[in-house]
Amino acid sequence: MRSFIIITVLSALAACYGTVLPSEEKVSRGYTMIYDDMSPDGRIASSVELEFISDGYILLSWGALRAPAVAGQIQYISKVYKAEPGNTISSVVITHSIPPALVLRTPLGRNSSKVSITSYRGQGINATISTYGRE
Repeated sequence: MRSFIIITVLSALAACYGTVLPSEEKVSRGYTMIYDDMSPDGRIASSVELEFISDGYILLSWGALRAPAVAGQIQYISKVYKAEPGNTISSVVITHSIPPALVLRTPLGRNSSKVSITSYRGQGINATISTYGRE
């Protein structure tokens, strides 16, 4: 009876794990993270949300970050943006075609932004960063 309960619980956990995290196939093709007022810690966005983000926001900056893969090495890359006086950064959208090991960014609500991306050992970086303000 005890082993039946353990198997049932593990099956339920496995089913939940698959629905909460994106599939490995989707992540390997890339994904987009949105950091804004509703989700300051970020959320994975669908293509519908990406179209919606343009409503009520003004694109302040866009940039492509690329660093080639080098065997055995970790790549680091950063993007800094400083808005005009009076403009504040309300949203940052980061699209990765290669999942990074680490993404660090400054908090929203300021007039400057810094995003730093670190790759896994032996992988490159291929990302775009869009910075938005409110209309």
